[in-house]
Formats: sequence, C-alpha cells, structure tokens
Amino acid sequence: MLLLIFSFFIKANVVHADGVYNDKGTKTNIELDKSWTIRFNQKLDKNTIDSSLIMVTDESGQQIPVDLKLGSDESSIIVSPKGQYTYGKNYDLVIKDGIKGINKSNLAKPAKMKFSTKSSTVNNDQKLTVCIDAGHGGNDSGNVSVSGIKEKDVDLSVALKVGKILQDNGVNVIYTRQSDSITWSKDNDLKPRFDIANNGKADFFVSIHCNSVPNNSSANGVETYYNDSDAIGQKLAQAIQDGLVKDTGLTNRGIKVGLAQHEILRGASGNAVMVQLGFMSNQQEGDLLGTSDFQNKSASAIANGIIKSLSLKNQSNLKISSIADTPVSVAVGSNYTLPLAVTATMSDGSTKKVNVIWDSKDVDTSKEGTFTYKGTVAGYSGSVSLILTVFSKPDTSDNNVVCIDPGHGIGKDTGATGISGLQEDDVTLSVGLKVGKILEDRGVKVVYTRTEDQRSVPMSVTESLQKRCDISNNANAKYFVSIHCNSFEVDSANGTETLRNESNSESERLATAIQKNIISGVGTYNRGLKDGNWLYVVKNTNSPAVLTELGFLTNPNDAEKLASDSYRQKYAEAIANGILECLGK
Repeated sequence: MLLLIFSFFIKANVVHADGVYNDKGTKTNIELDKSWTIRFNQKLDKNTIDSSLIMVTDESGQQIPVDLKLGSDESSIIVSPKGQYTYGKNYDLVIKDGIKGINKSNLAKPAKMKFSTKSSTVNNDQKLTVCIDAGHGGNDSGNVSVSGIKEKDVDLSVALKVGKILQDNGVNVIYTRQSDSITWSKDNDLKPRFDIANNGKADFFVSIHCNSVPNNSSANGVETYYNDSDAIGQKLAQAIQDGLVKDTGLTNRGIKVGLAQHEILRGASGNAVMVQLGFMSNQQEGDLLGTSDFQNKSASAIANGIIKSLSLKNQSNLKISSIADTPVSVAVGSNYTLPLAVTATMSDGSTKKVNVIWDSKDVDTSKEGTFTYKGTVAGYSGSVSLILTVFSKPDTSDNNVVCIDPGHGIGKDTGATGISGLQEDDVTLSVGLKVGKILEDRGVKVVYTRTEDQRSVPMSVTESLQKRCDISNNANAKYFVSIHCNSFEVDSANGTETLRNESNSESERLATAIQKNIISGVGTYNRGLKDGNWLYVVKNTNSPAVLTELGFLTNPNDAEKLASDSYRQKYAEAIANGILECLGK
C-alpha cells in the first residue's frame, strides 16, 4: 500500500491524508510563491505523476497552473505555482487516486489540504498606480536571440503578466503598450511612453527589457537599473532584483545606477526602474527567455517586488516650485557630459534632485564662450537651463601640483567591501594620504579630493565624482591620480591594473610609471594598463588622469596586503615614485 505523509518544512510544506478528502484544516498566511512537498513512504512511478492527479484549485474550482517535480529522493513530489497565487485567496491542494509506487501499489486514499495566502499590503484607501513599460514594439524588435526570439515579444509577455498580478492585488495598472501595435516610431520611442506614465499619474514606472552584448556570448544574468538620486527607486530595484534572482536562478548582476544612455529612467515623474531580464546574446539564456515558465517566474518576481515597495511611496502632494539655472565652467577641449539630474526647490521649500532630459546630448567645448543647454523635467512646466562657460586652458607646463584622489568615501559612494569587511574607501584614504606625504616631503604641492571619511555628506555618486574633478581643475593640477581597489565574485581574481586616457600621451606615461613601480615594489600580479577613457574622473579633469586599482579586496593574498599598514606604505611609495619620475624629480 502506498501511503501519503504531510508535515511541515522550512521552505516547503507537506500534507497528510487519512480519509477521503478529509478536511485537514486551513494553512494560513501562505506566501504567493509557496512550494509544497508531498512525501510518500516509497519511491514513485514517475509516469503516474500527472496534473490530472495532483492539482491546486481556487475558490471557484478552477485549476491553477502548477509545476510538478519528482524529488531527489524519488519518493516525494514538489508542487510549485507557475506564476504566483493571489493575495488573500483560498486554495485547495488535491491529490487523487492514480499515483503509484514503483512496485505498482496504489495511493491508499486521496487527500485534500486547504490553504489561504497572506493579505495584500496594498492600502485601497490610497490606491497607487504603476506604469508597466514593455520595451520596443512594432518595427522595433529590440535584441534578437540566436534562435530568433525577439526581445519585444518577451518584454510584452512579461509586462502583461506583471500587470495582471498587480491588478489581482488591487493595484491600478497602466501600460505603455498592450500589443505589438504602437503609434510611435523607433526614433521617437521615449516621449510617448513618458506621456502615458505621466498623464496617468503613475507612482512607479517599471520598464522591462532584455540584455545583449553582441561580441560576448558568455555574458549572462539579470540586472536592474535605477536613478542615482532616487532612494525609493533604489529600494524598488533591489526588491525586484532579489525576487528575480531567487525565482529564476539566473546570475545576480546586481542593481546599478542608470547611465547617460538609460534615458528611459529619466522621463517619468514617478520612481523609475529598468529591468534587464537576461542576455539575448547568450544562446542558452536567450532560449530560456522565450519560455513561458521563465516569463511566469519573472513576472511573479517583478510584481512581488513592486507590491512590497508600495509602502515606501510617500503620498505627499509636494510639487516642484522652481529649478534654478545650473552654471558650469570647463576648459577648452575638456570632455564634459551633461548631468543626469538637477536640483529643484519643492513646494515646501525643501530641495530635491530630479531627473532631467536635455534637448541636446552633444556638448561642444572646442572654443571659448558661454553656451546654454535646455532640458525638461517630468512634472515641471518651466524651462531647465544649464549655462556652460568654456574658458582657455591654462598652461601647466611649469605647474608642480598633483591631485591625489582617495577613491570613494564621499556620500553614497562607499566603494566595495572585501574579505573580513575590509572597506575600499578606508584602504584608498590610507594609501592616498601616505602618497601625498611622500610627495610633499619631496617639494611637490599636493591637493586631495578628501582627507577623511565623508560618507555622512549628503551627496550622490555623480556629485561626488564631479567634486573630485572640480578640486583638481580649480588647483590647475598637473596630474590627477585616483586610487582604488578591485573586487570580483570569484576570489581567484587578483593583481594590480592602472587605467589611463589612451588618447593622452602624458596620461599613458604616468600610468606606465605607476604600474611598473607597484609591480616591482609591492610584488602584485601585473594586470597591465587598461582603457580608462570611460571613467568620469578621466573625462572631466583637465589634467592627465590615471586610476590605479591596487588589488582585489576579494582575493585572500591581495586583501592581506591591502589590510597591512606596511604594505599600504609600499603601495604609496610605488605610486609616489611613479609620479616623481614623470615630474623629473
């Protein structure tokens, strides 16, 4: 005789049957993605595990789509929802006759267990609106997988599933598109989406996309972007990211601050995030993105993340009162990028960083003069202006000022954490101050971007980076040397590398000297020189700039050196020697 046993476990629950559909009571406050494990007293005939024999039904008797999986012990069945259950609803887990053991014995008696899901956290008195944005559409297919799966189709499928779950849980949902038919062109793709979100007064704007790296078929995983100046958006991104990693099993690429090209994050007045579900350019992941199972799990994770984050939303009616012009000064020939956010004065007199979209993305610093750049901010009808003054580049040939930049450690920019809690910004400050002391003892004038821990300063990452550049530029520094530490998820990664401006011969010379001295003086693995043209501090400093990554906080050998004061002194001496060589001292 085949017996069915129910008991409770941490992750999964099990039911007990000792009578025909006996009511075993109701399990309450169940999570929406709960899996149940049904254990038997002998190994099962897998050919008898069928959705007609094991099912979950809702209050109306309709079957809920579930996955059935034979446990590793071959004597249990794991029952998981393909999407998710709905908040505050009652369900039945039903096991019918027909399941057999490997010896062909039958289930002794059928069984039924009732369960109810936990209540929604949505407050219907303050019903919020979420705009779900399915990326691309129409003639714009987006990225396409090796097997021909189109990103626009995956984006739409997941978006509609997310919206359905949210609506079932009392959330107002608006979509930028609900089919493959769109009224706008690929060249004017963003504004219509923003208009839909803003006209609908969306509290959250969630854009769904798939990733791709054409020349790297091994890139994989899920990541979620948010605006640097948006604390609620960051928490929303983290809630969605955590759920996606847990439910899909994909590599966790983390949450990331949106870059200049992620304009989709900056046009909605609500808190905005962009989800990159996986890589179309990775054949295995590209095929997975097209499956209904993956799409259901992704939608469930995104919806759960949104629902968990609704309580973060401030229901105040603060409006933007004014946005002052932003003055900026740069030298002729400097690389300058327009900011992603500007400071607004709110109706209660407070100030807040708000996202801005500029009419022009190109900045010309090839000649002296004063230039005005116009932009728009969602929810603000006034004009937004940046006044750029381009001045003649000063002669630094006889200058003897070096700017030392101990990386991170200002405001939100705390850097990486390594083995035993070793903090990057602590290491860089220690080494940076030692470098400066050596240079000063040799008669070199030094300016520092920081000389202490400034994590308590209310400043975004972008603001802190610009502050570093301003300090160097205002001092008319001959060299800008930024000191950092690396980290990686694999602890075998190790060594020193130095990034430089490839188009600047003096930056190349300085990077070569510093890298050479660290390798010979400290004994770390030589990872060589790297392209640093993309770095904010390289692009926005007037002087030749380099950024050296001392070693990996996540590698045991490197971390031991980076935590040692004697080795920090060796790093400092090596960096100072490289600088002094280039200064001819």
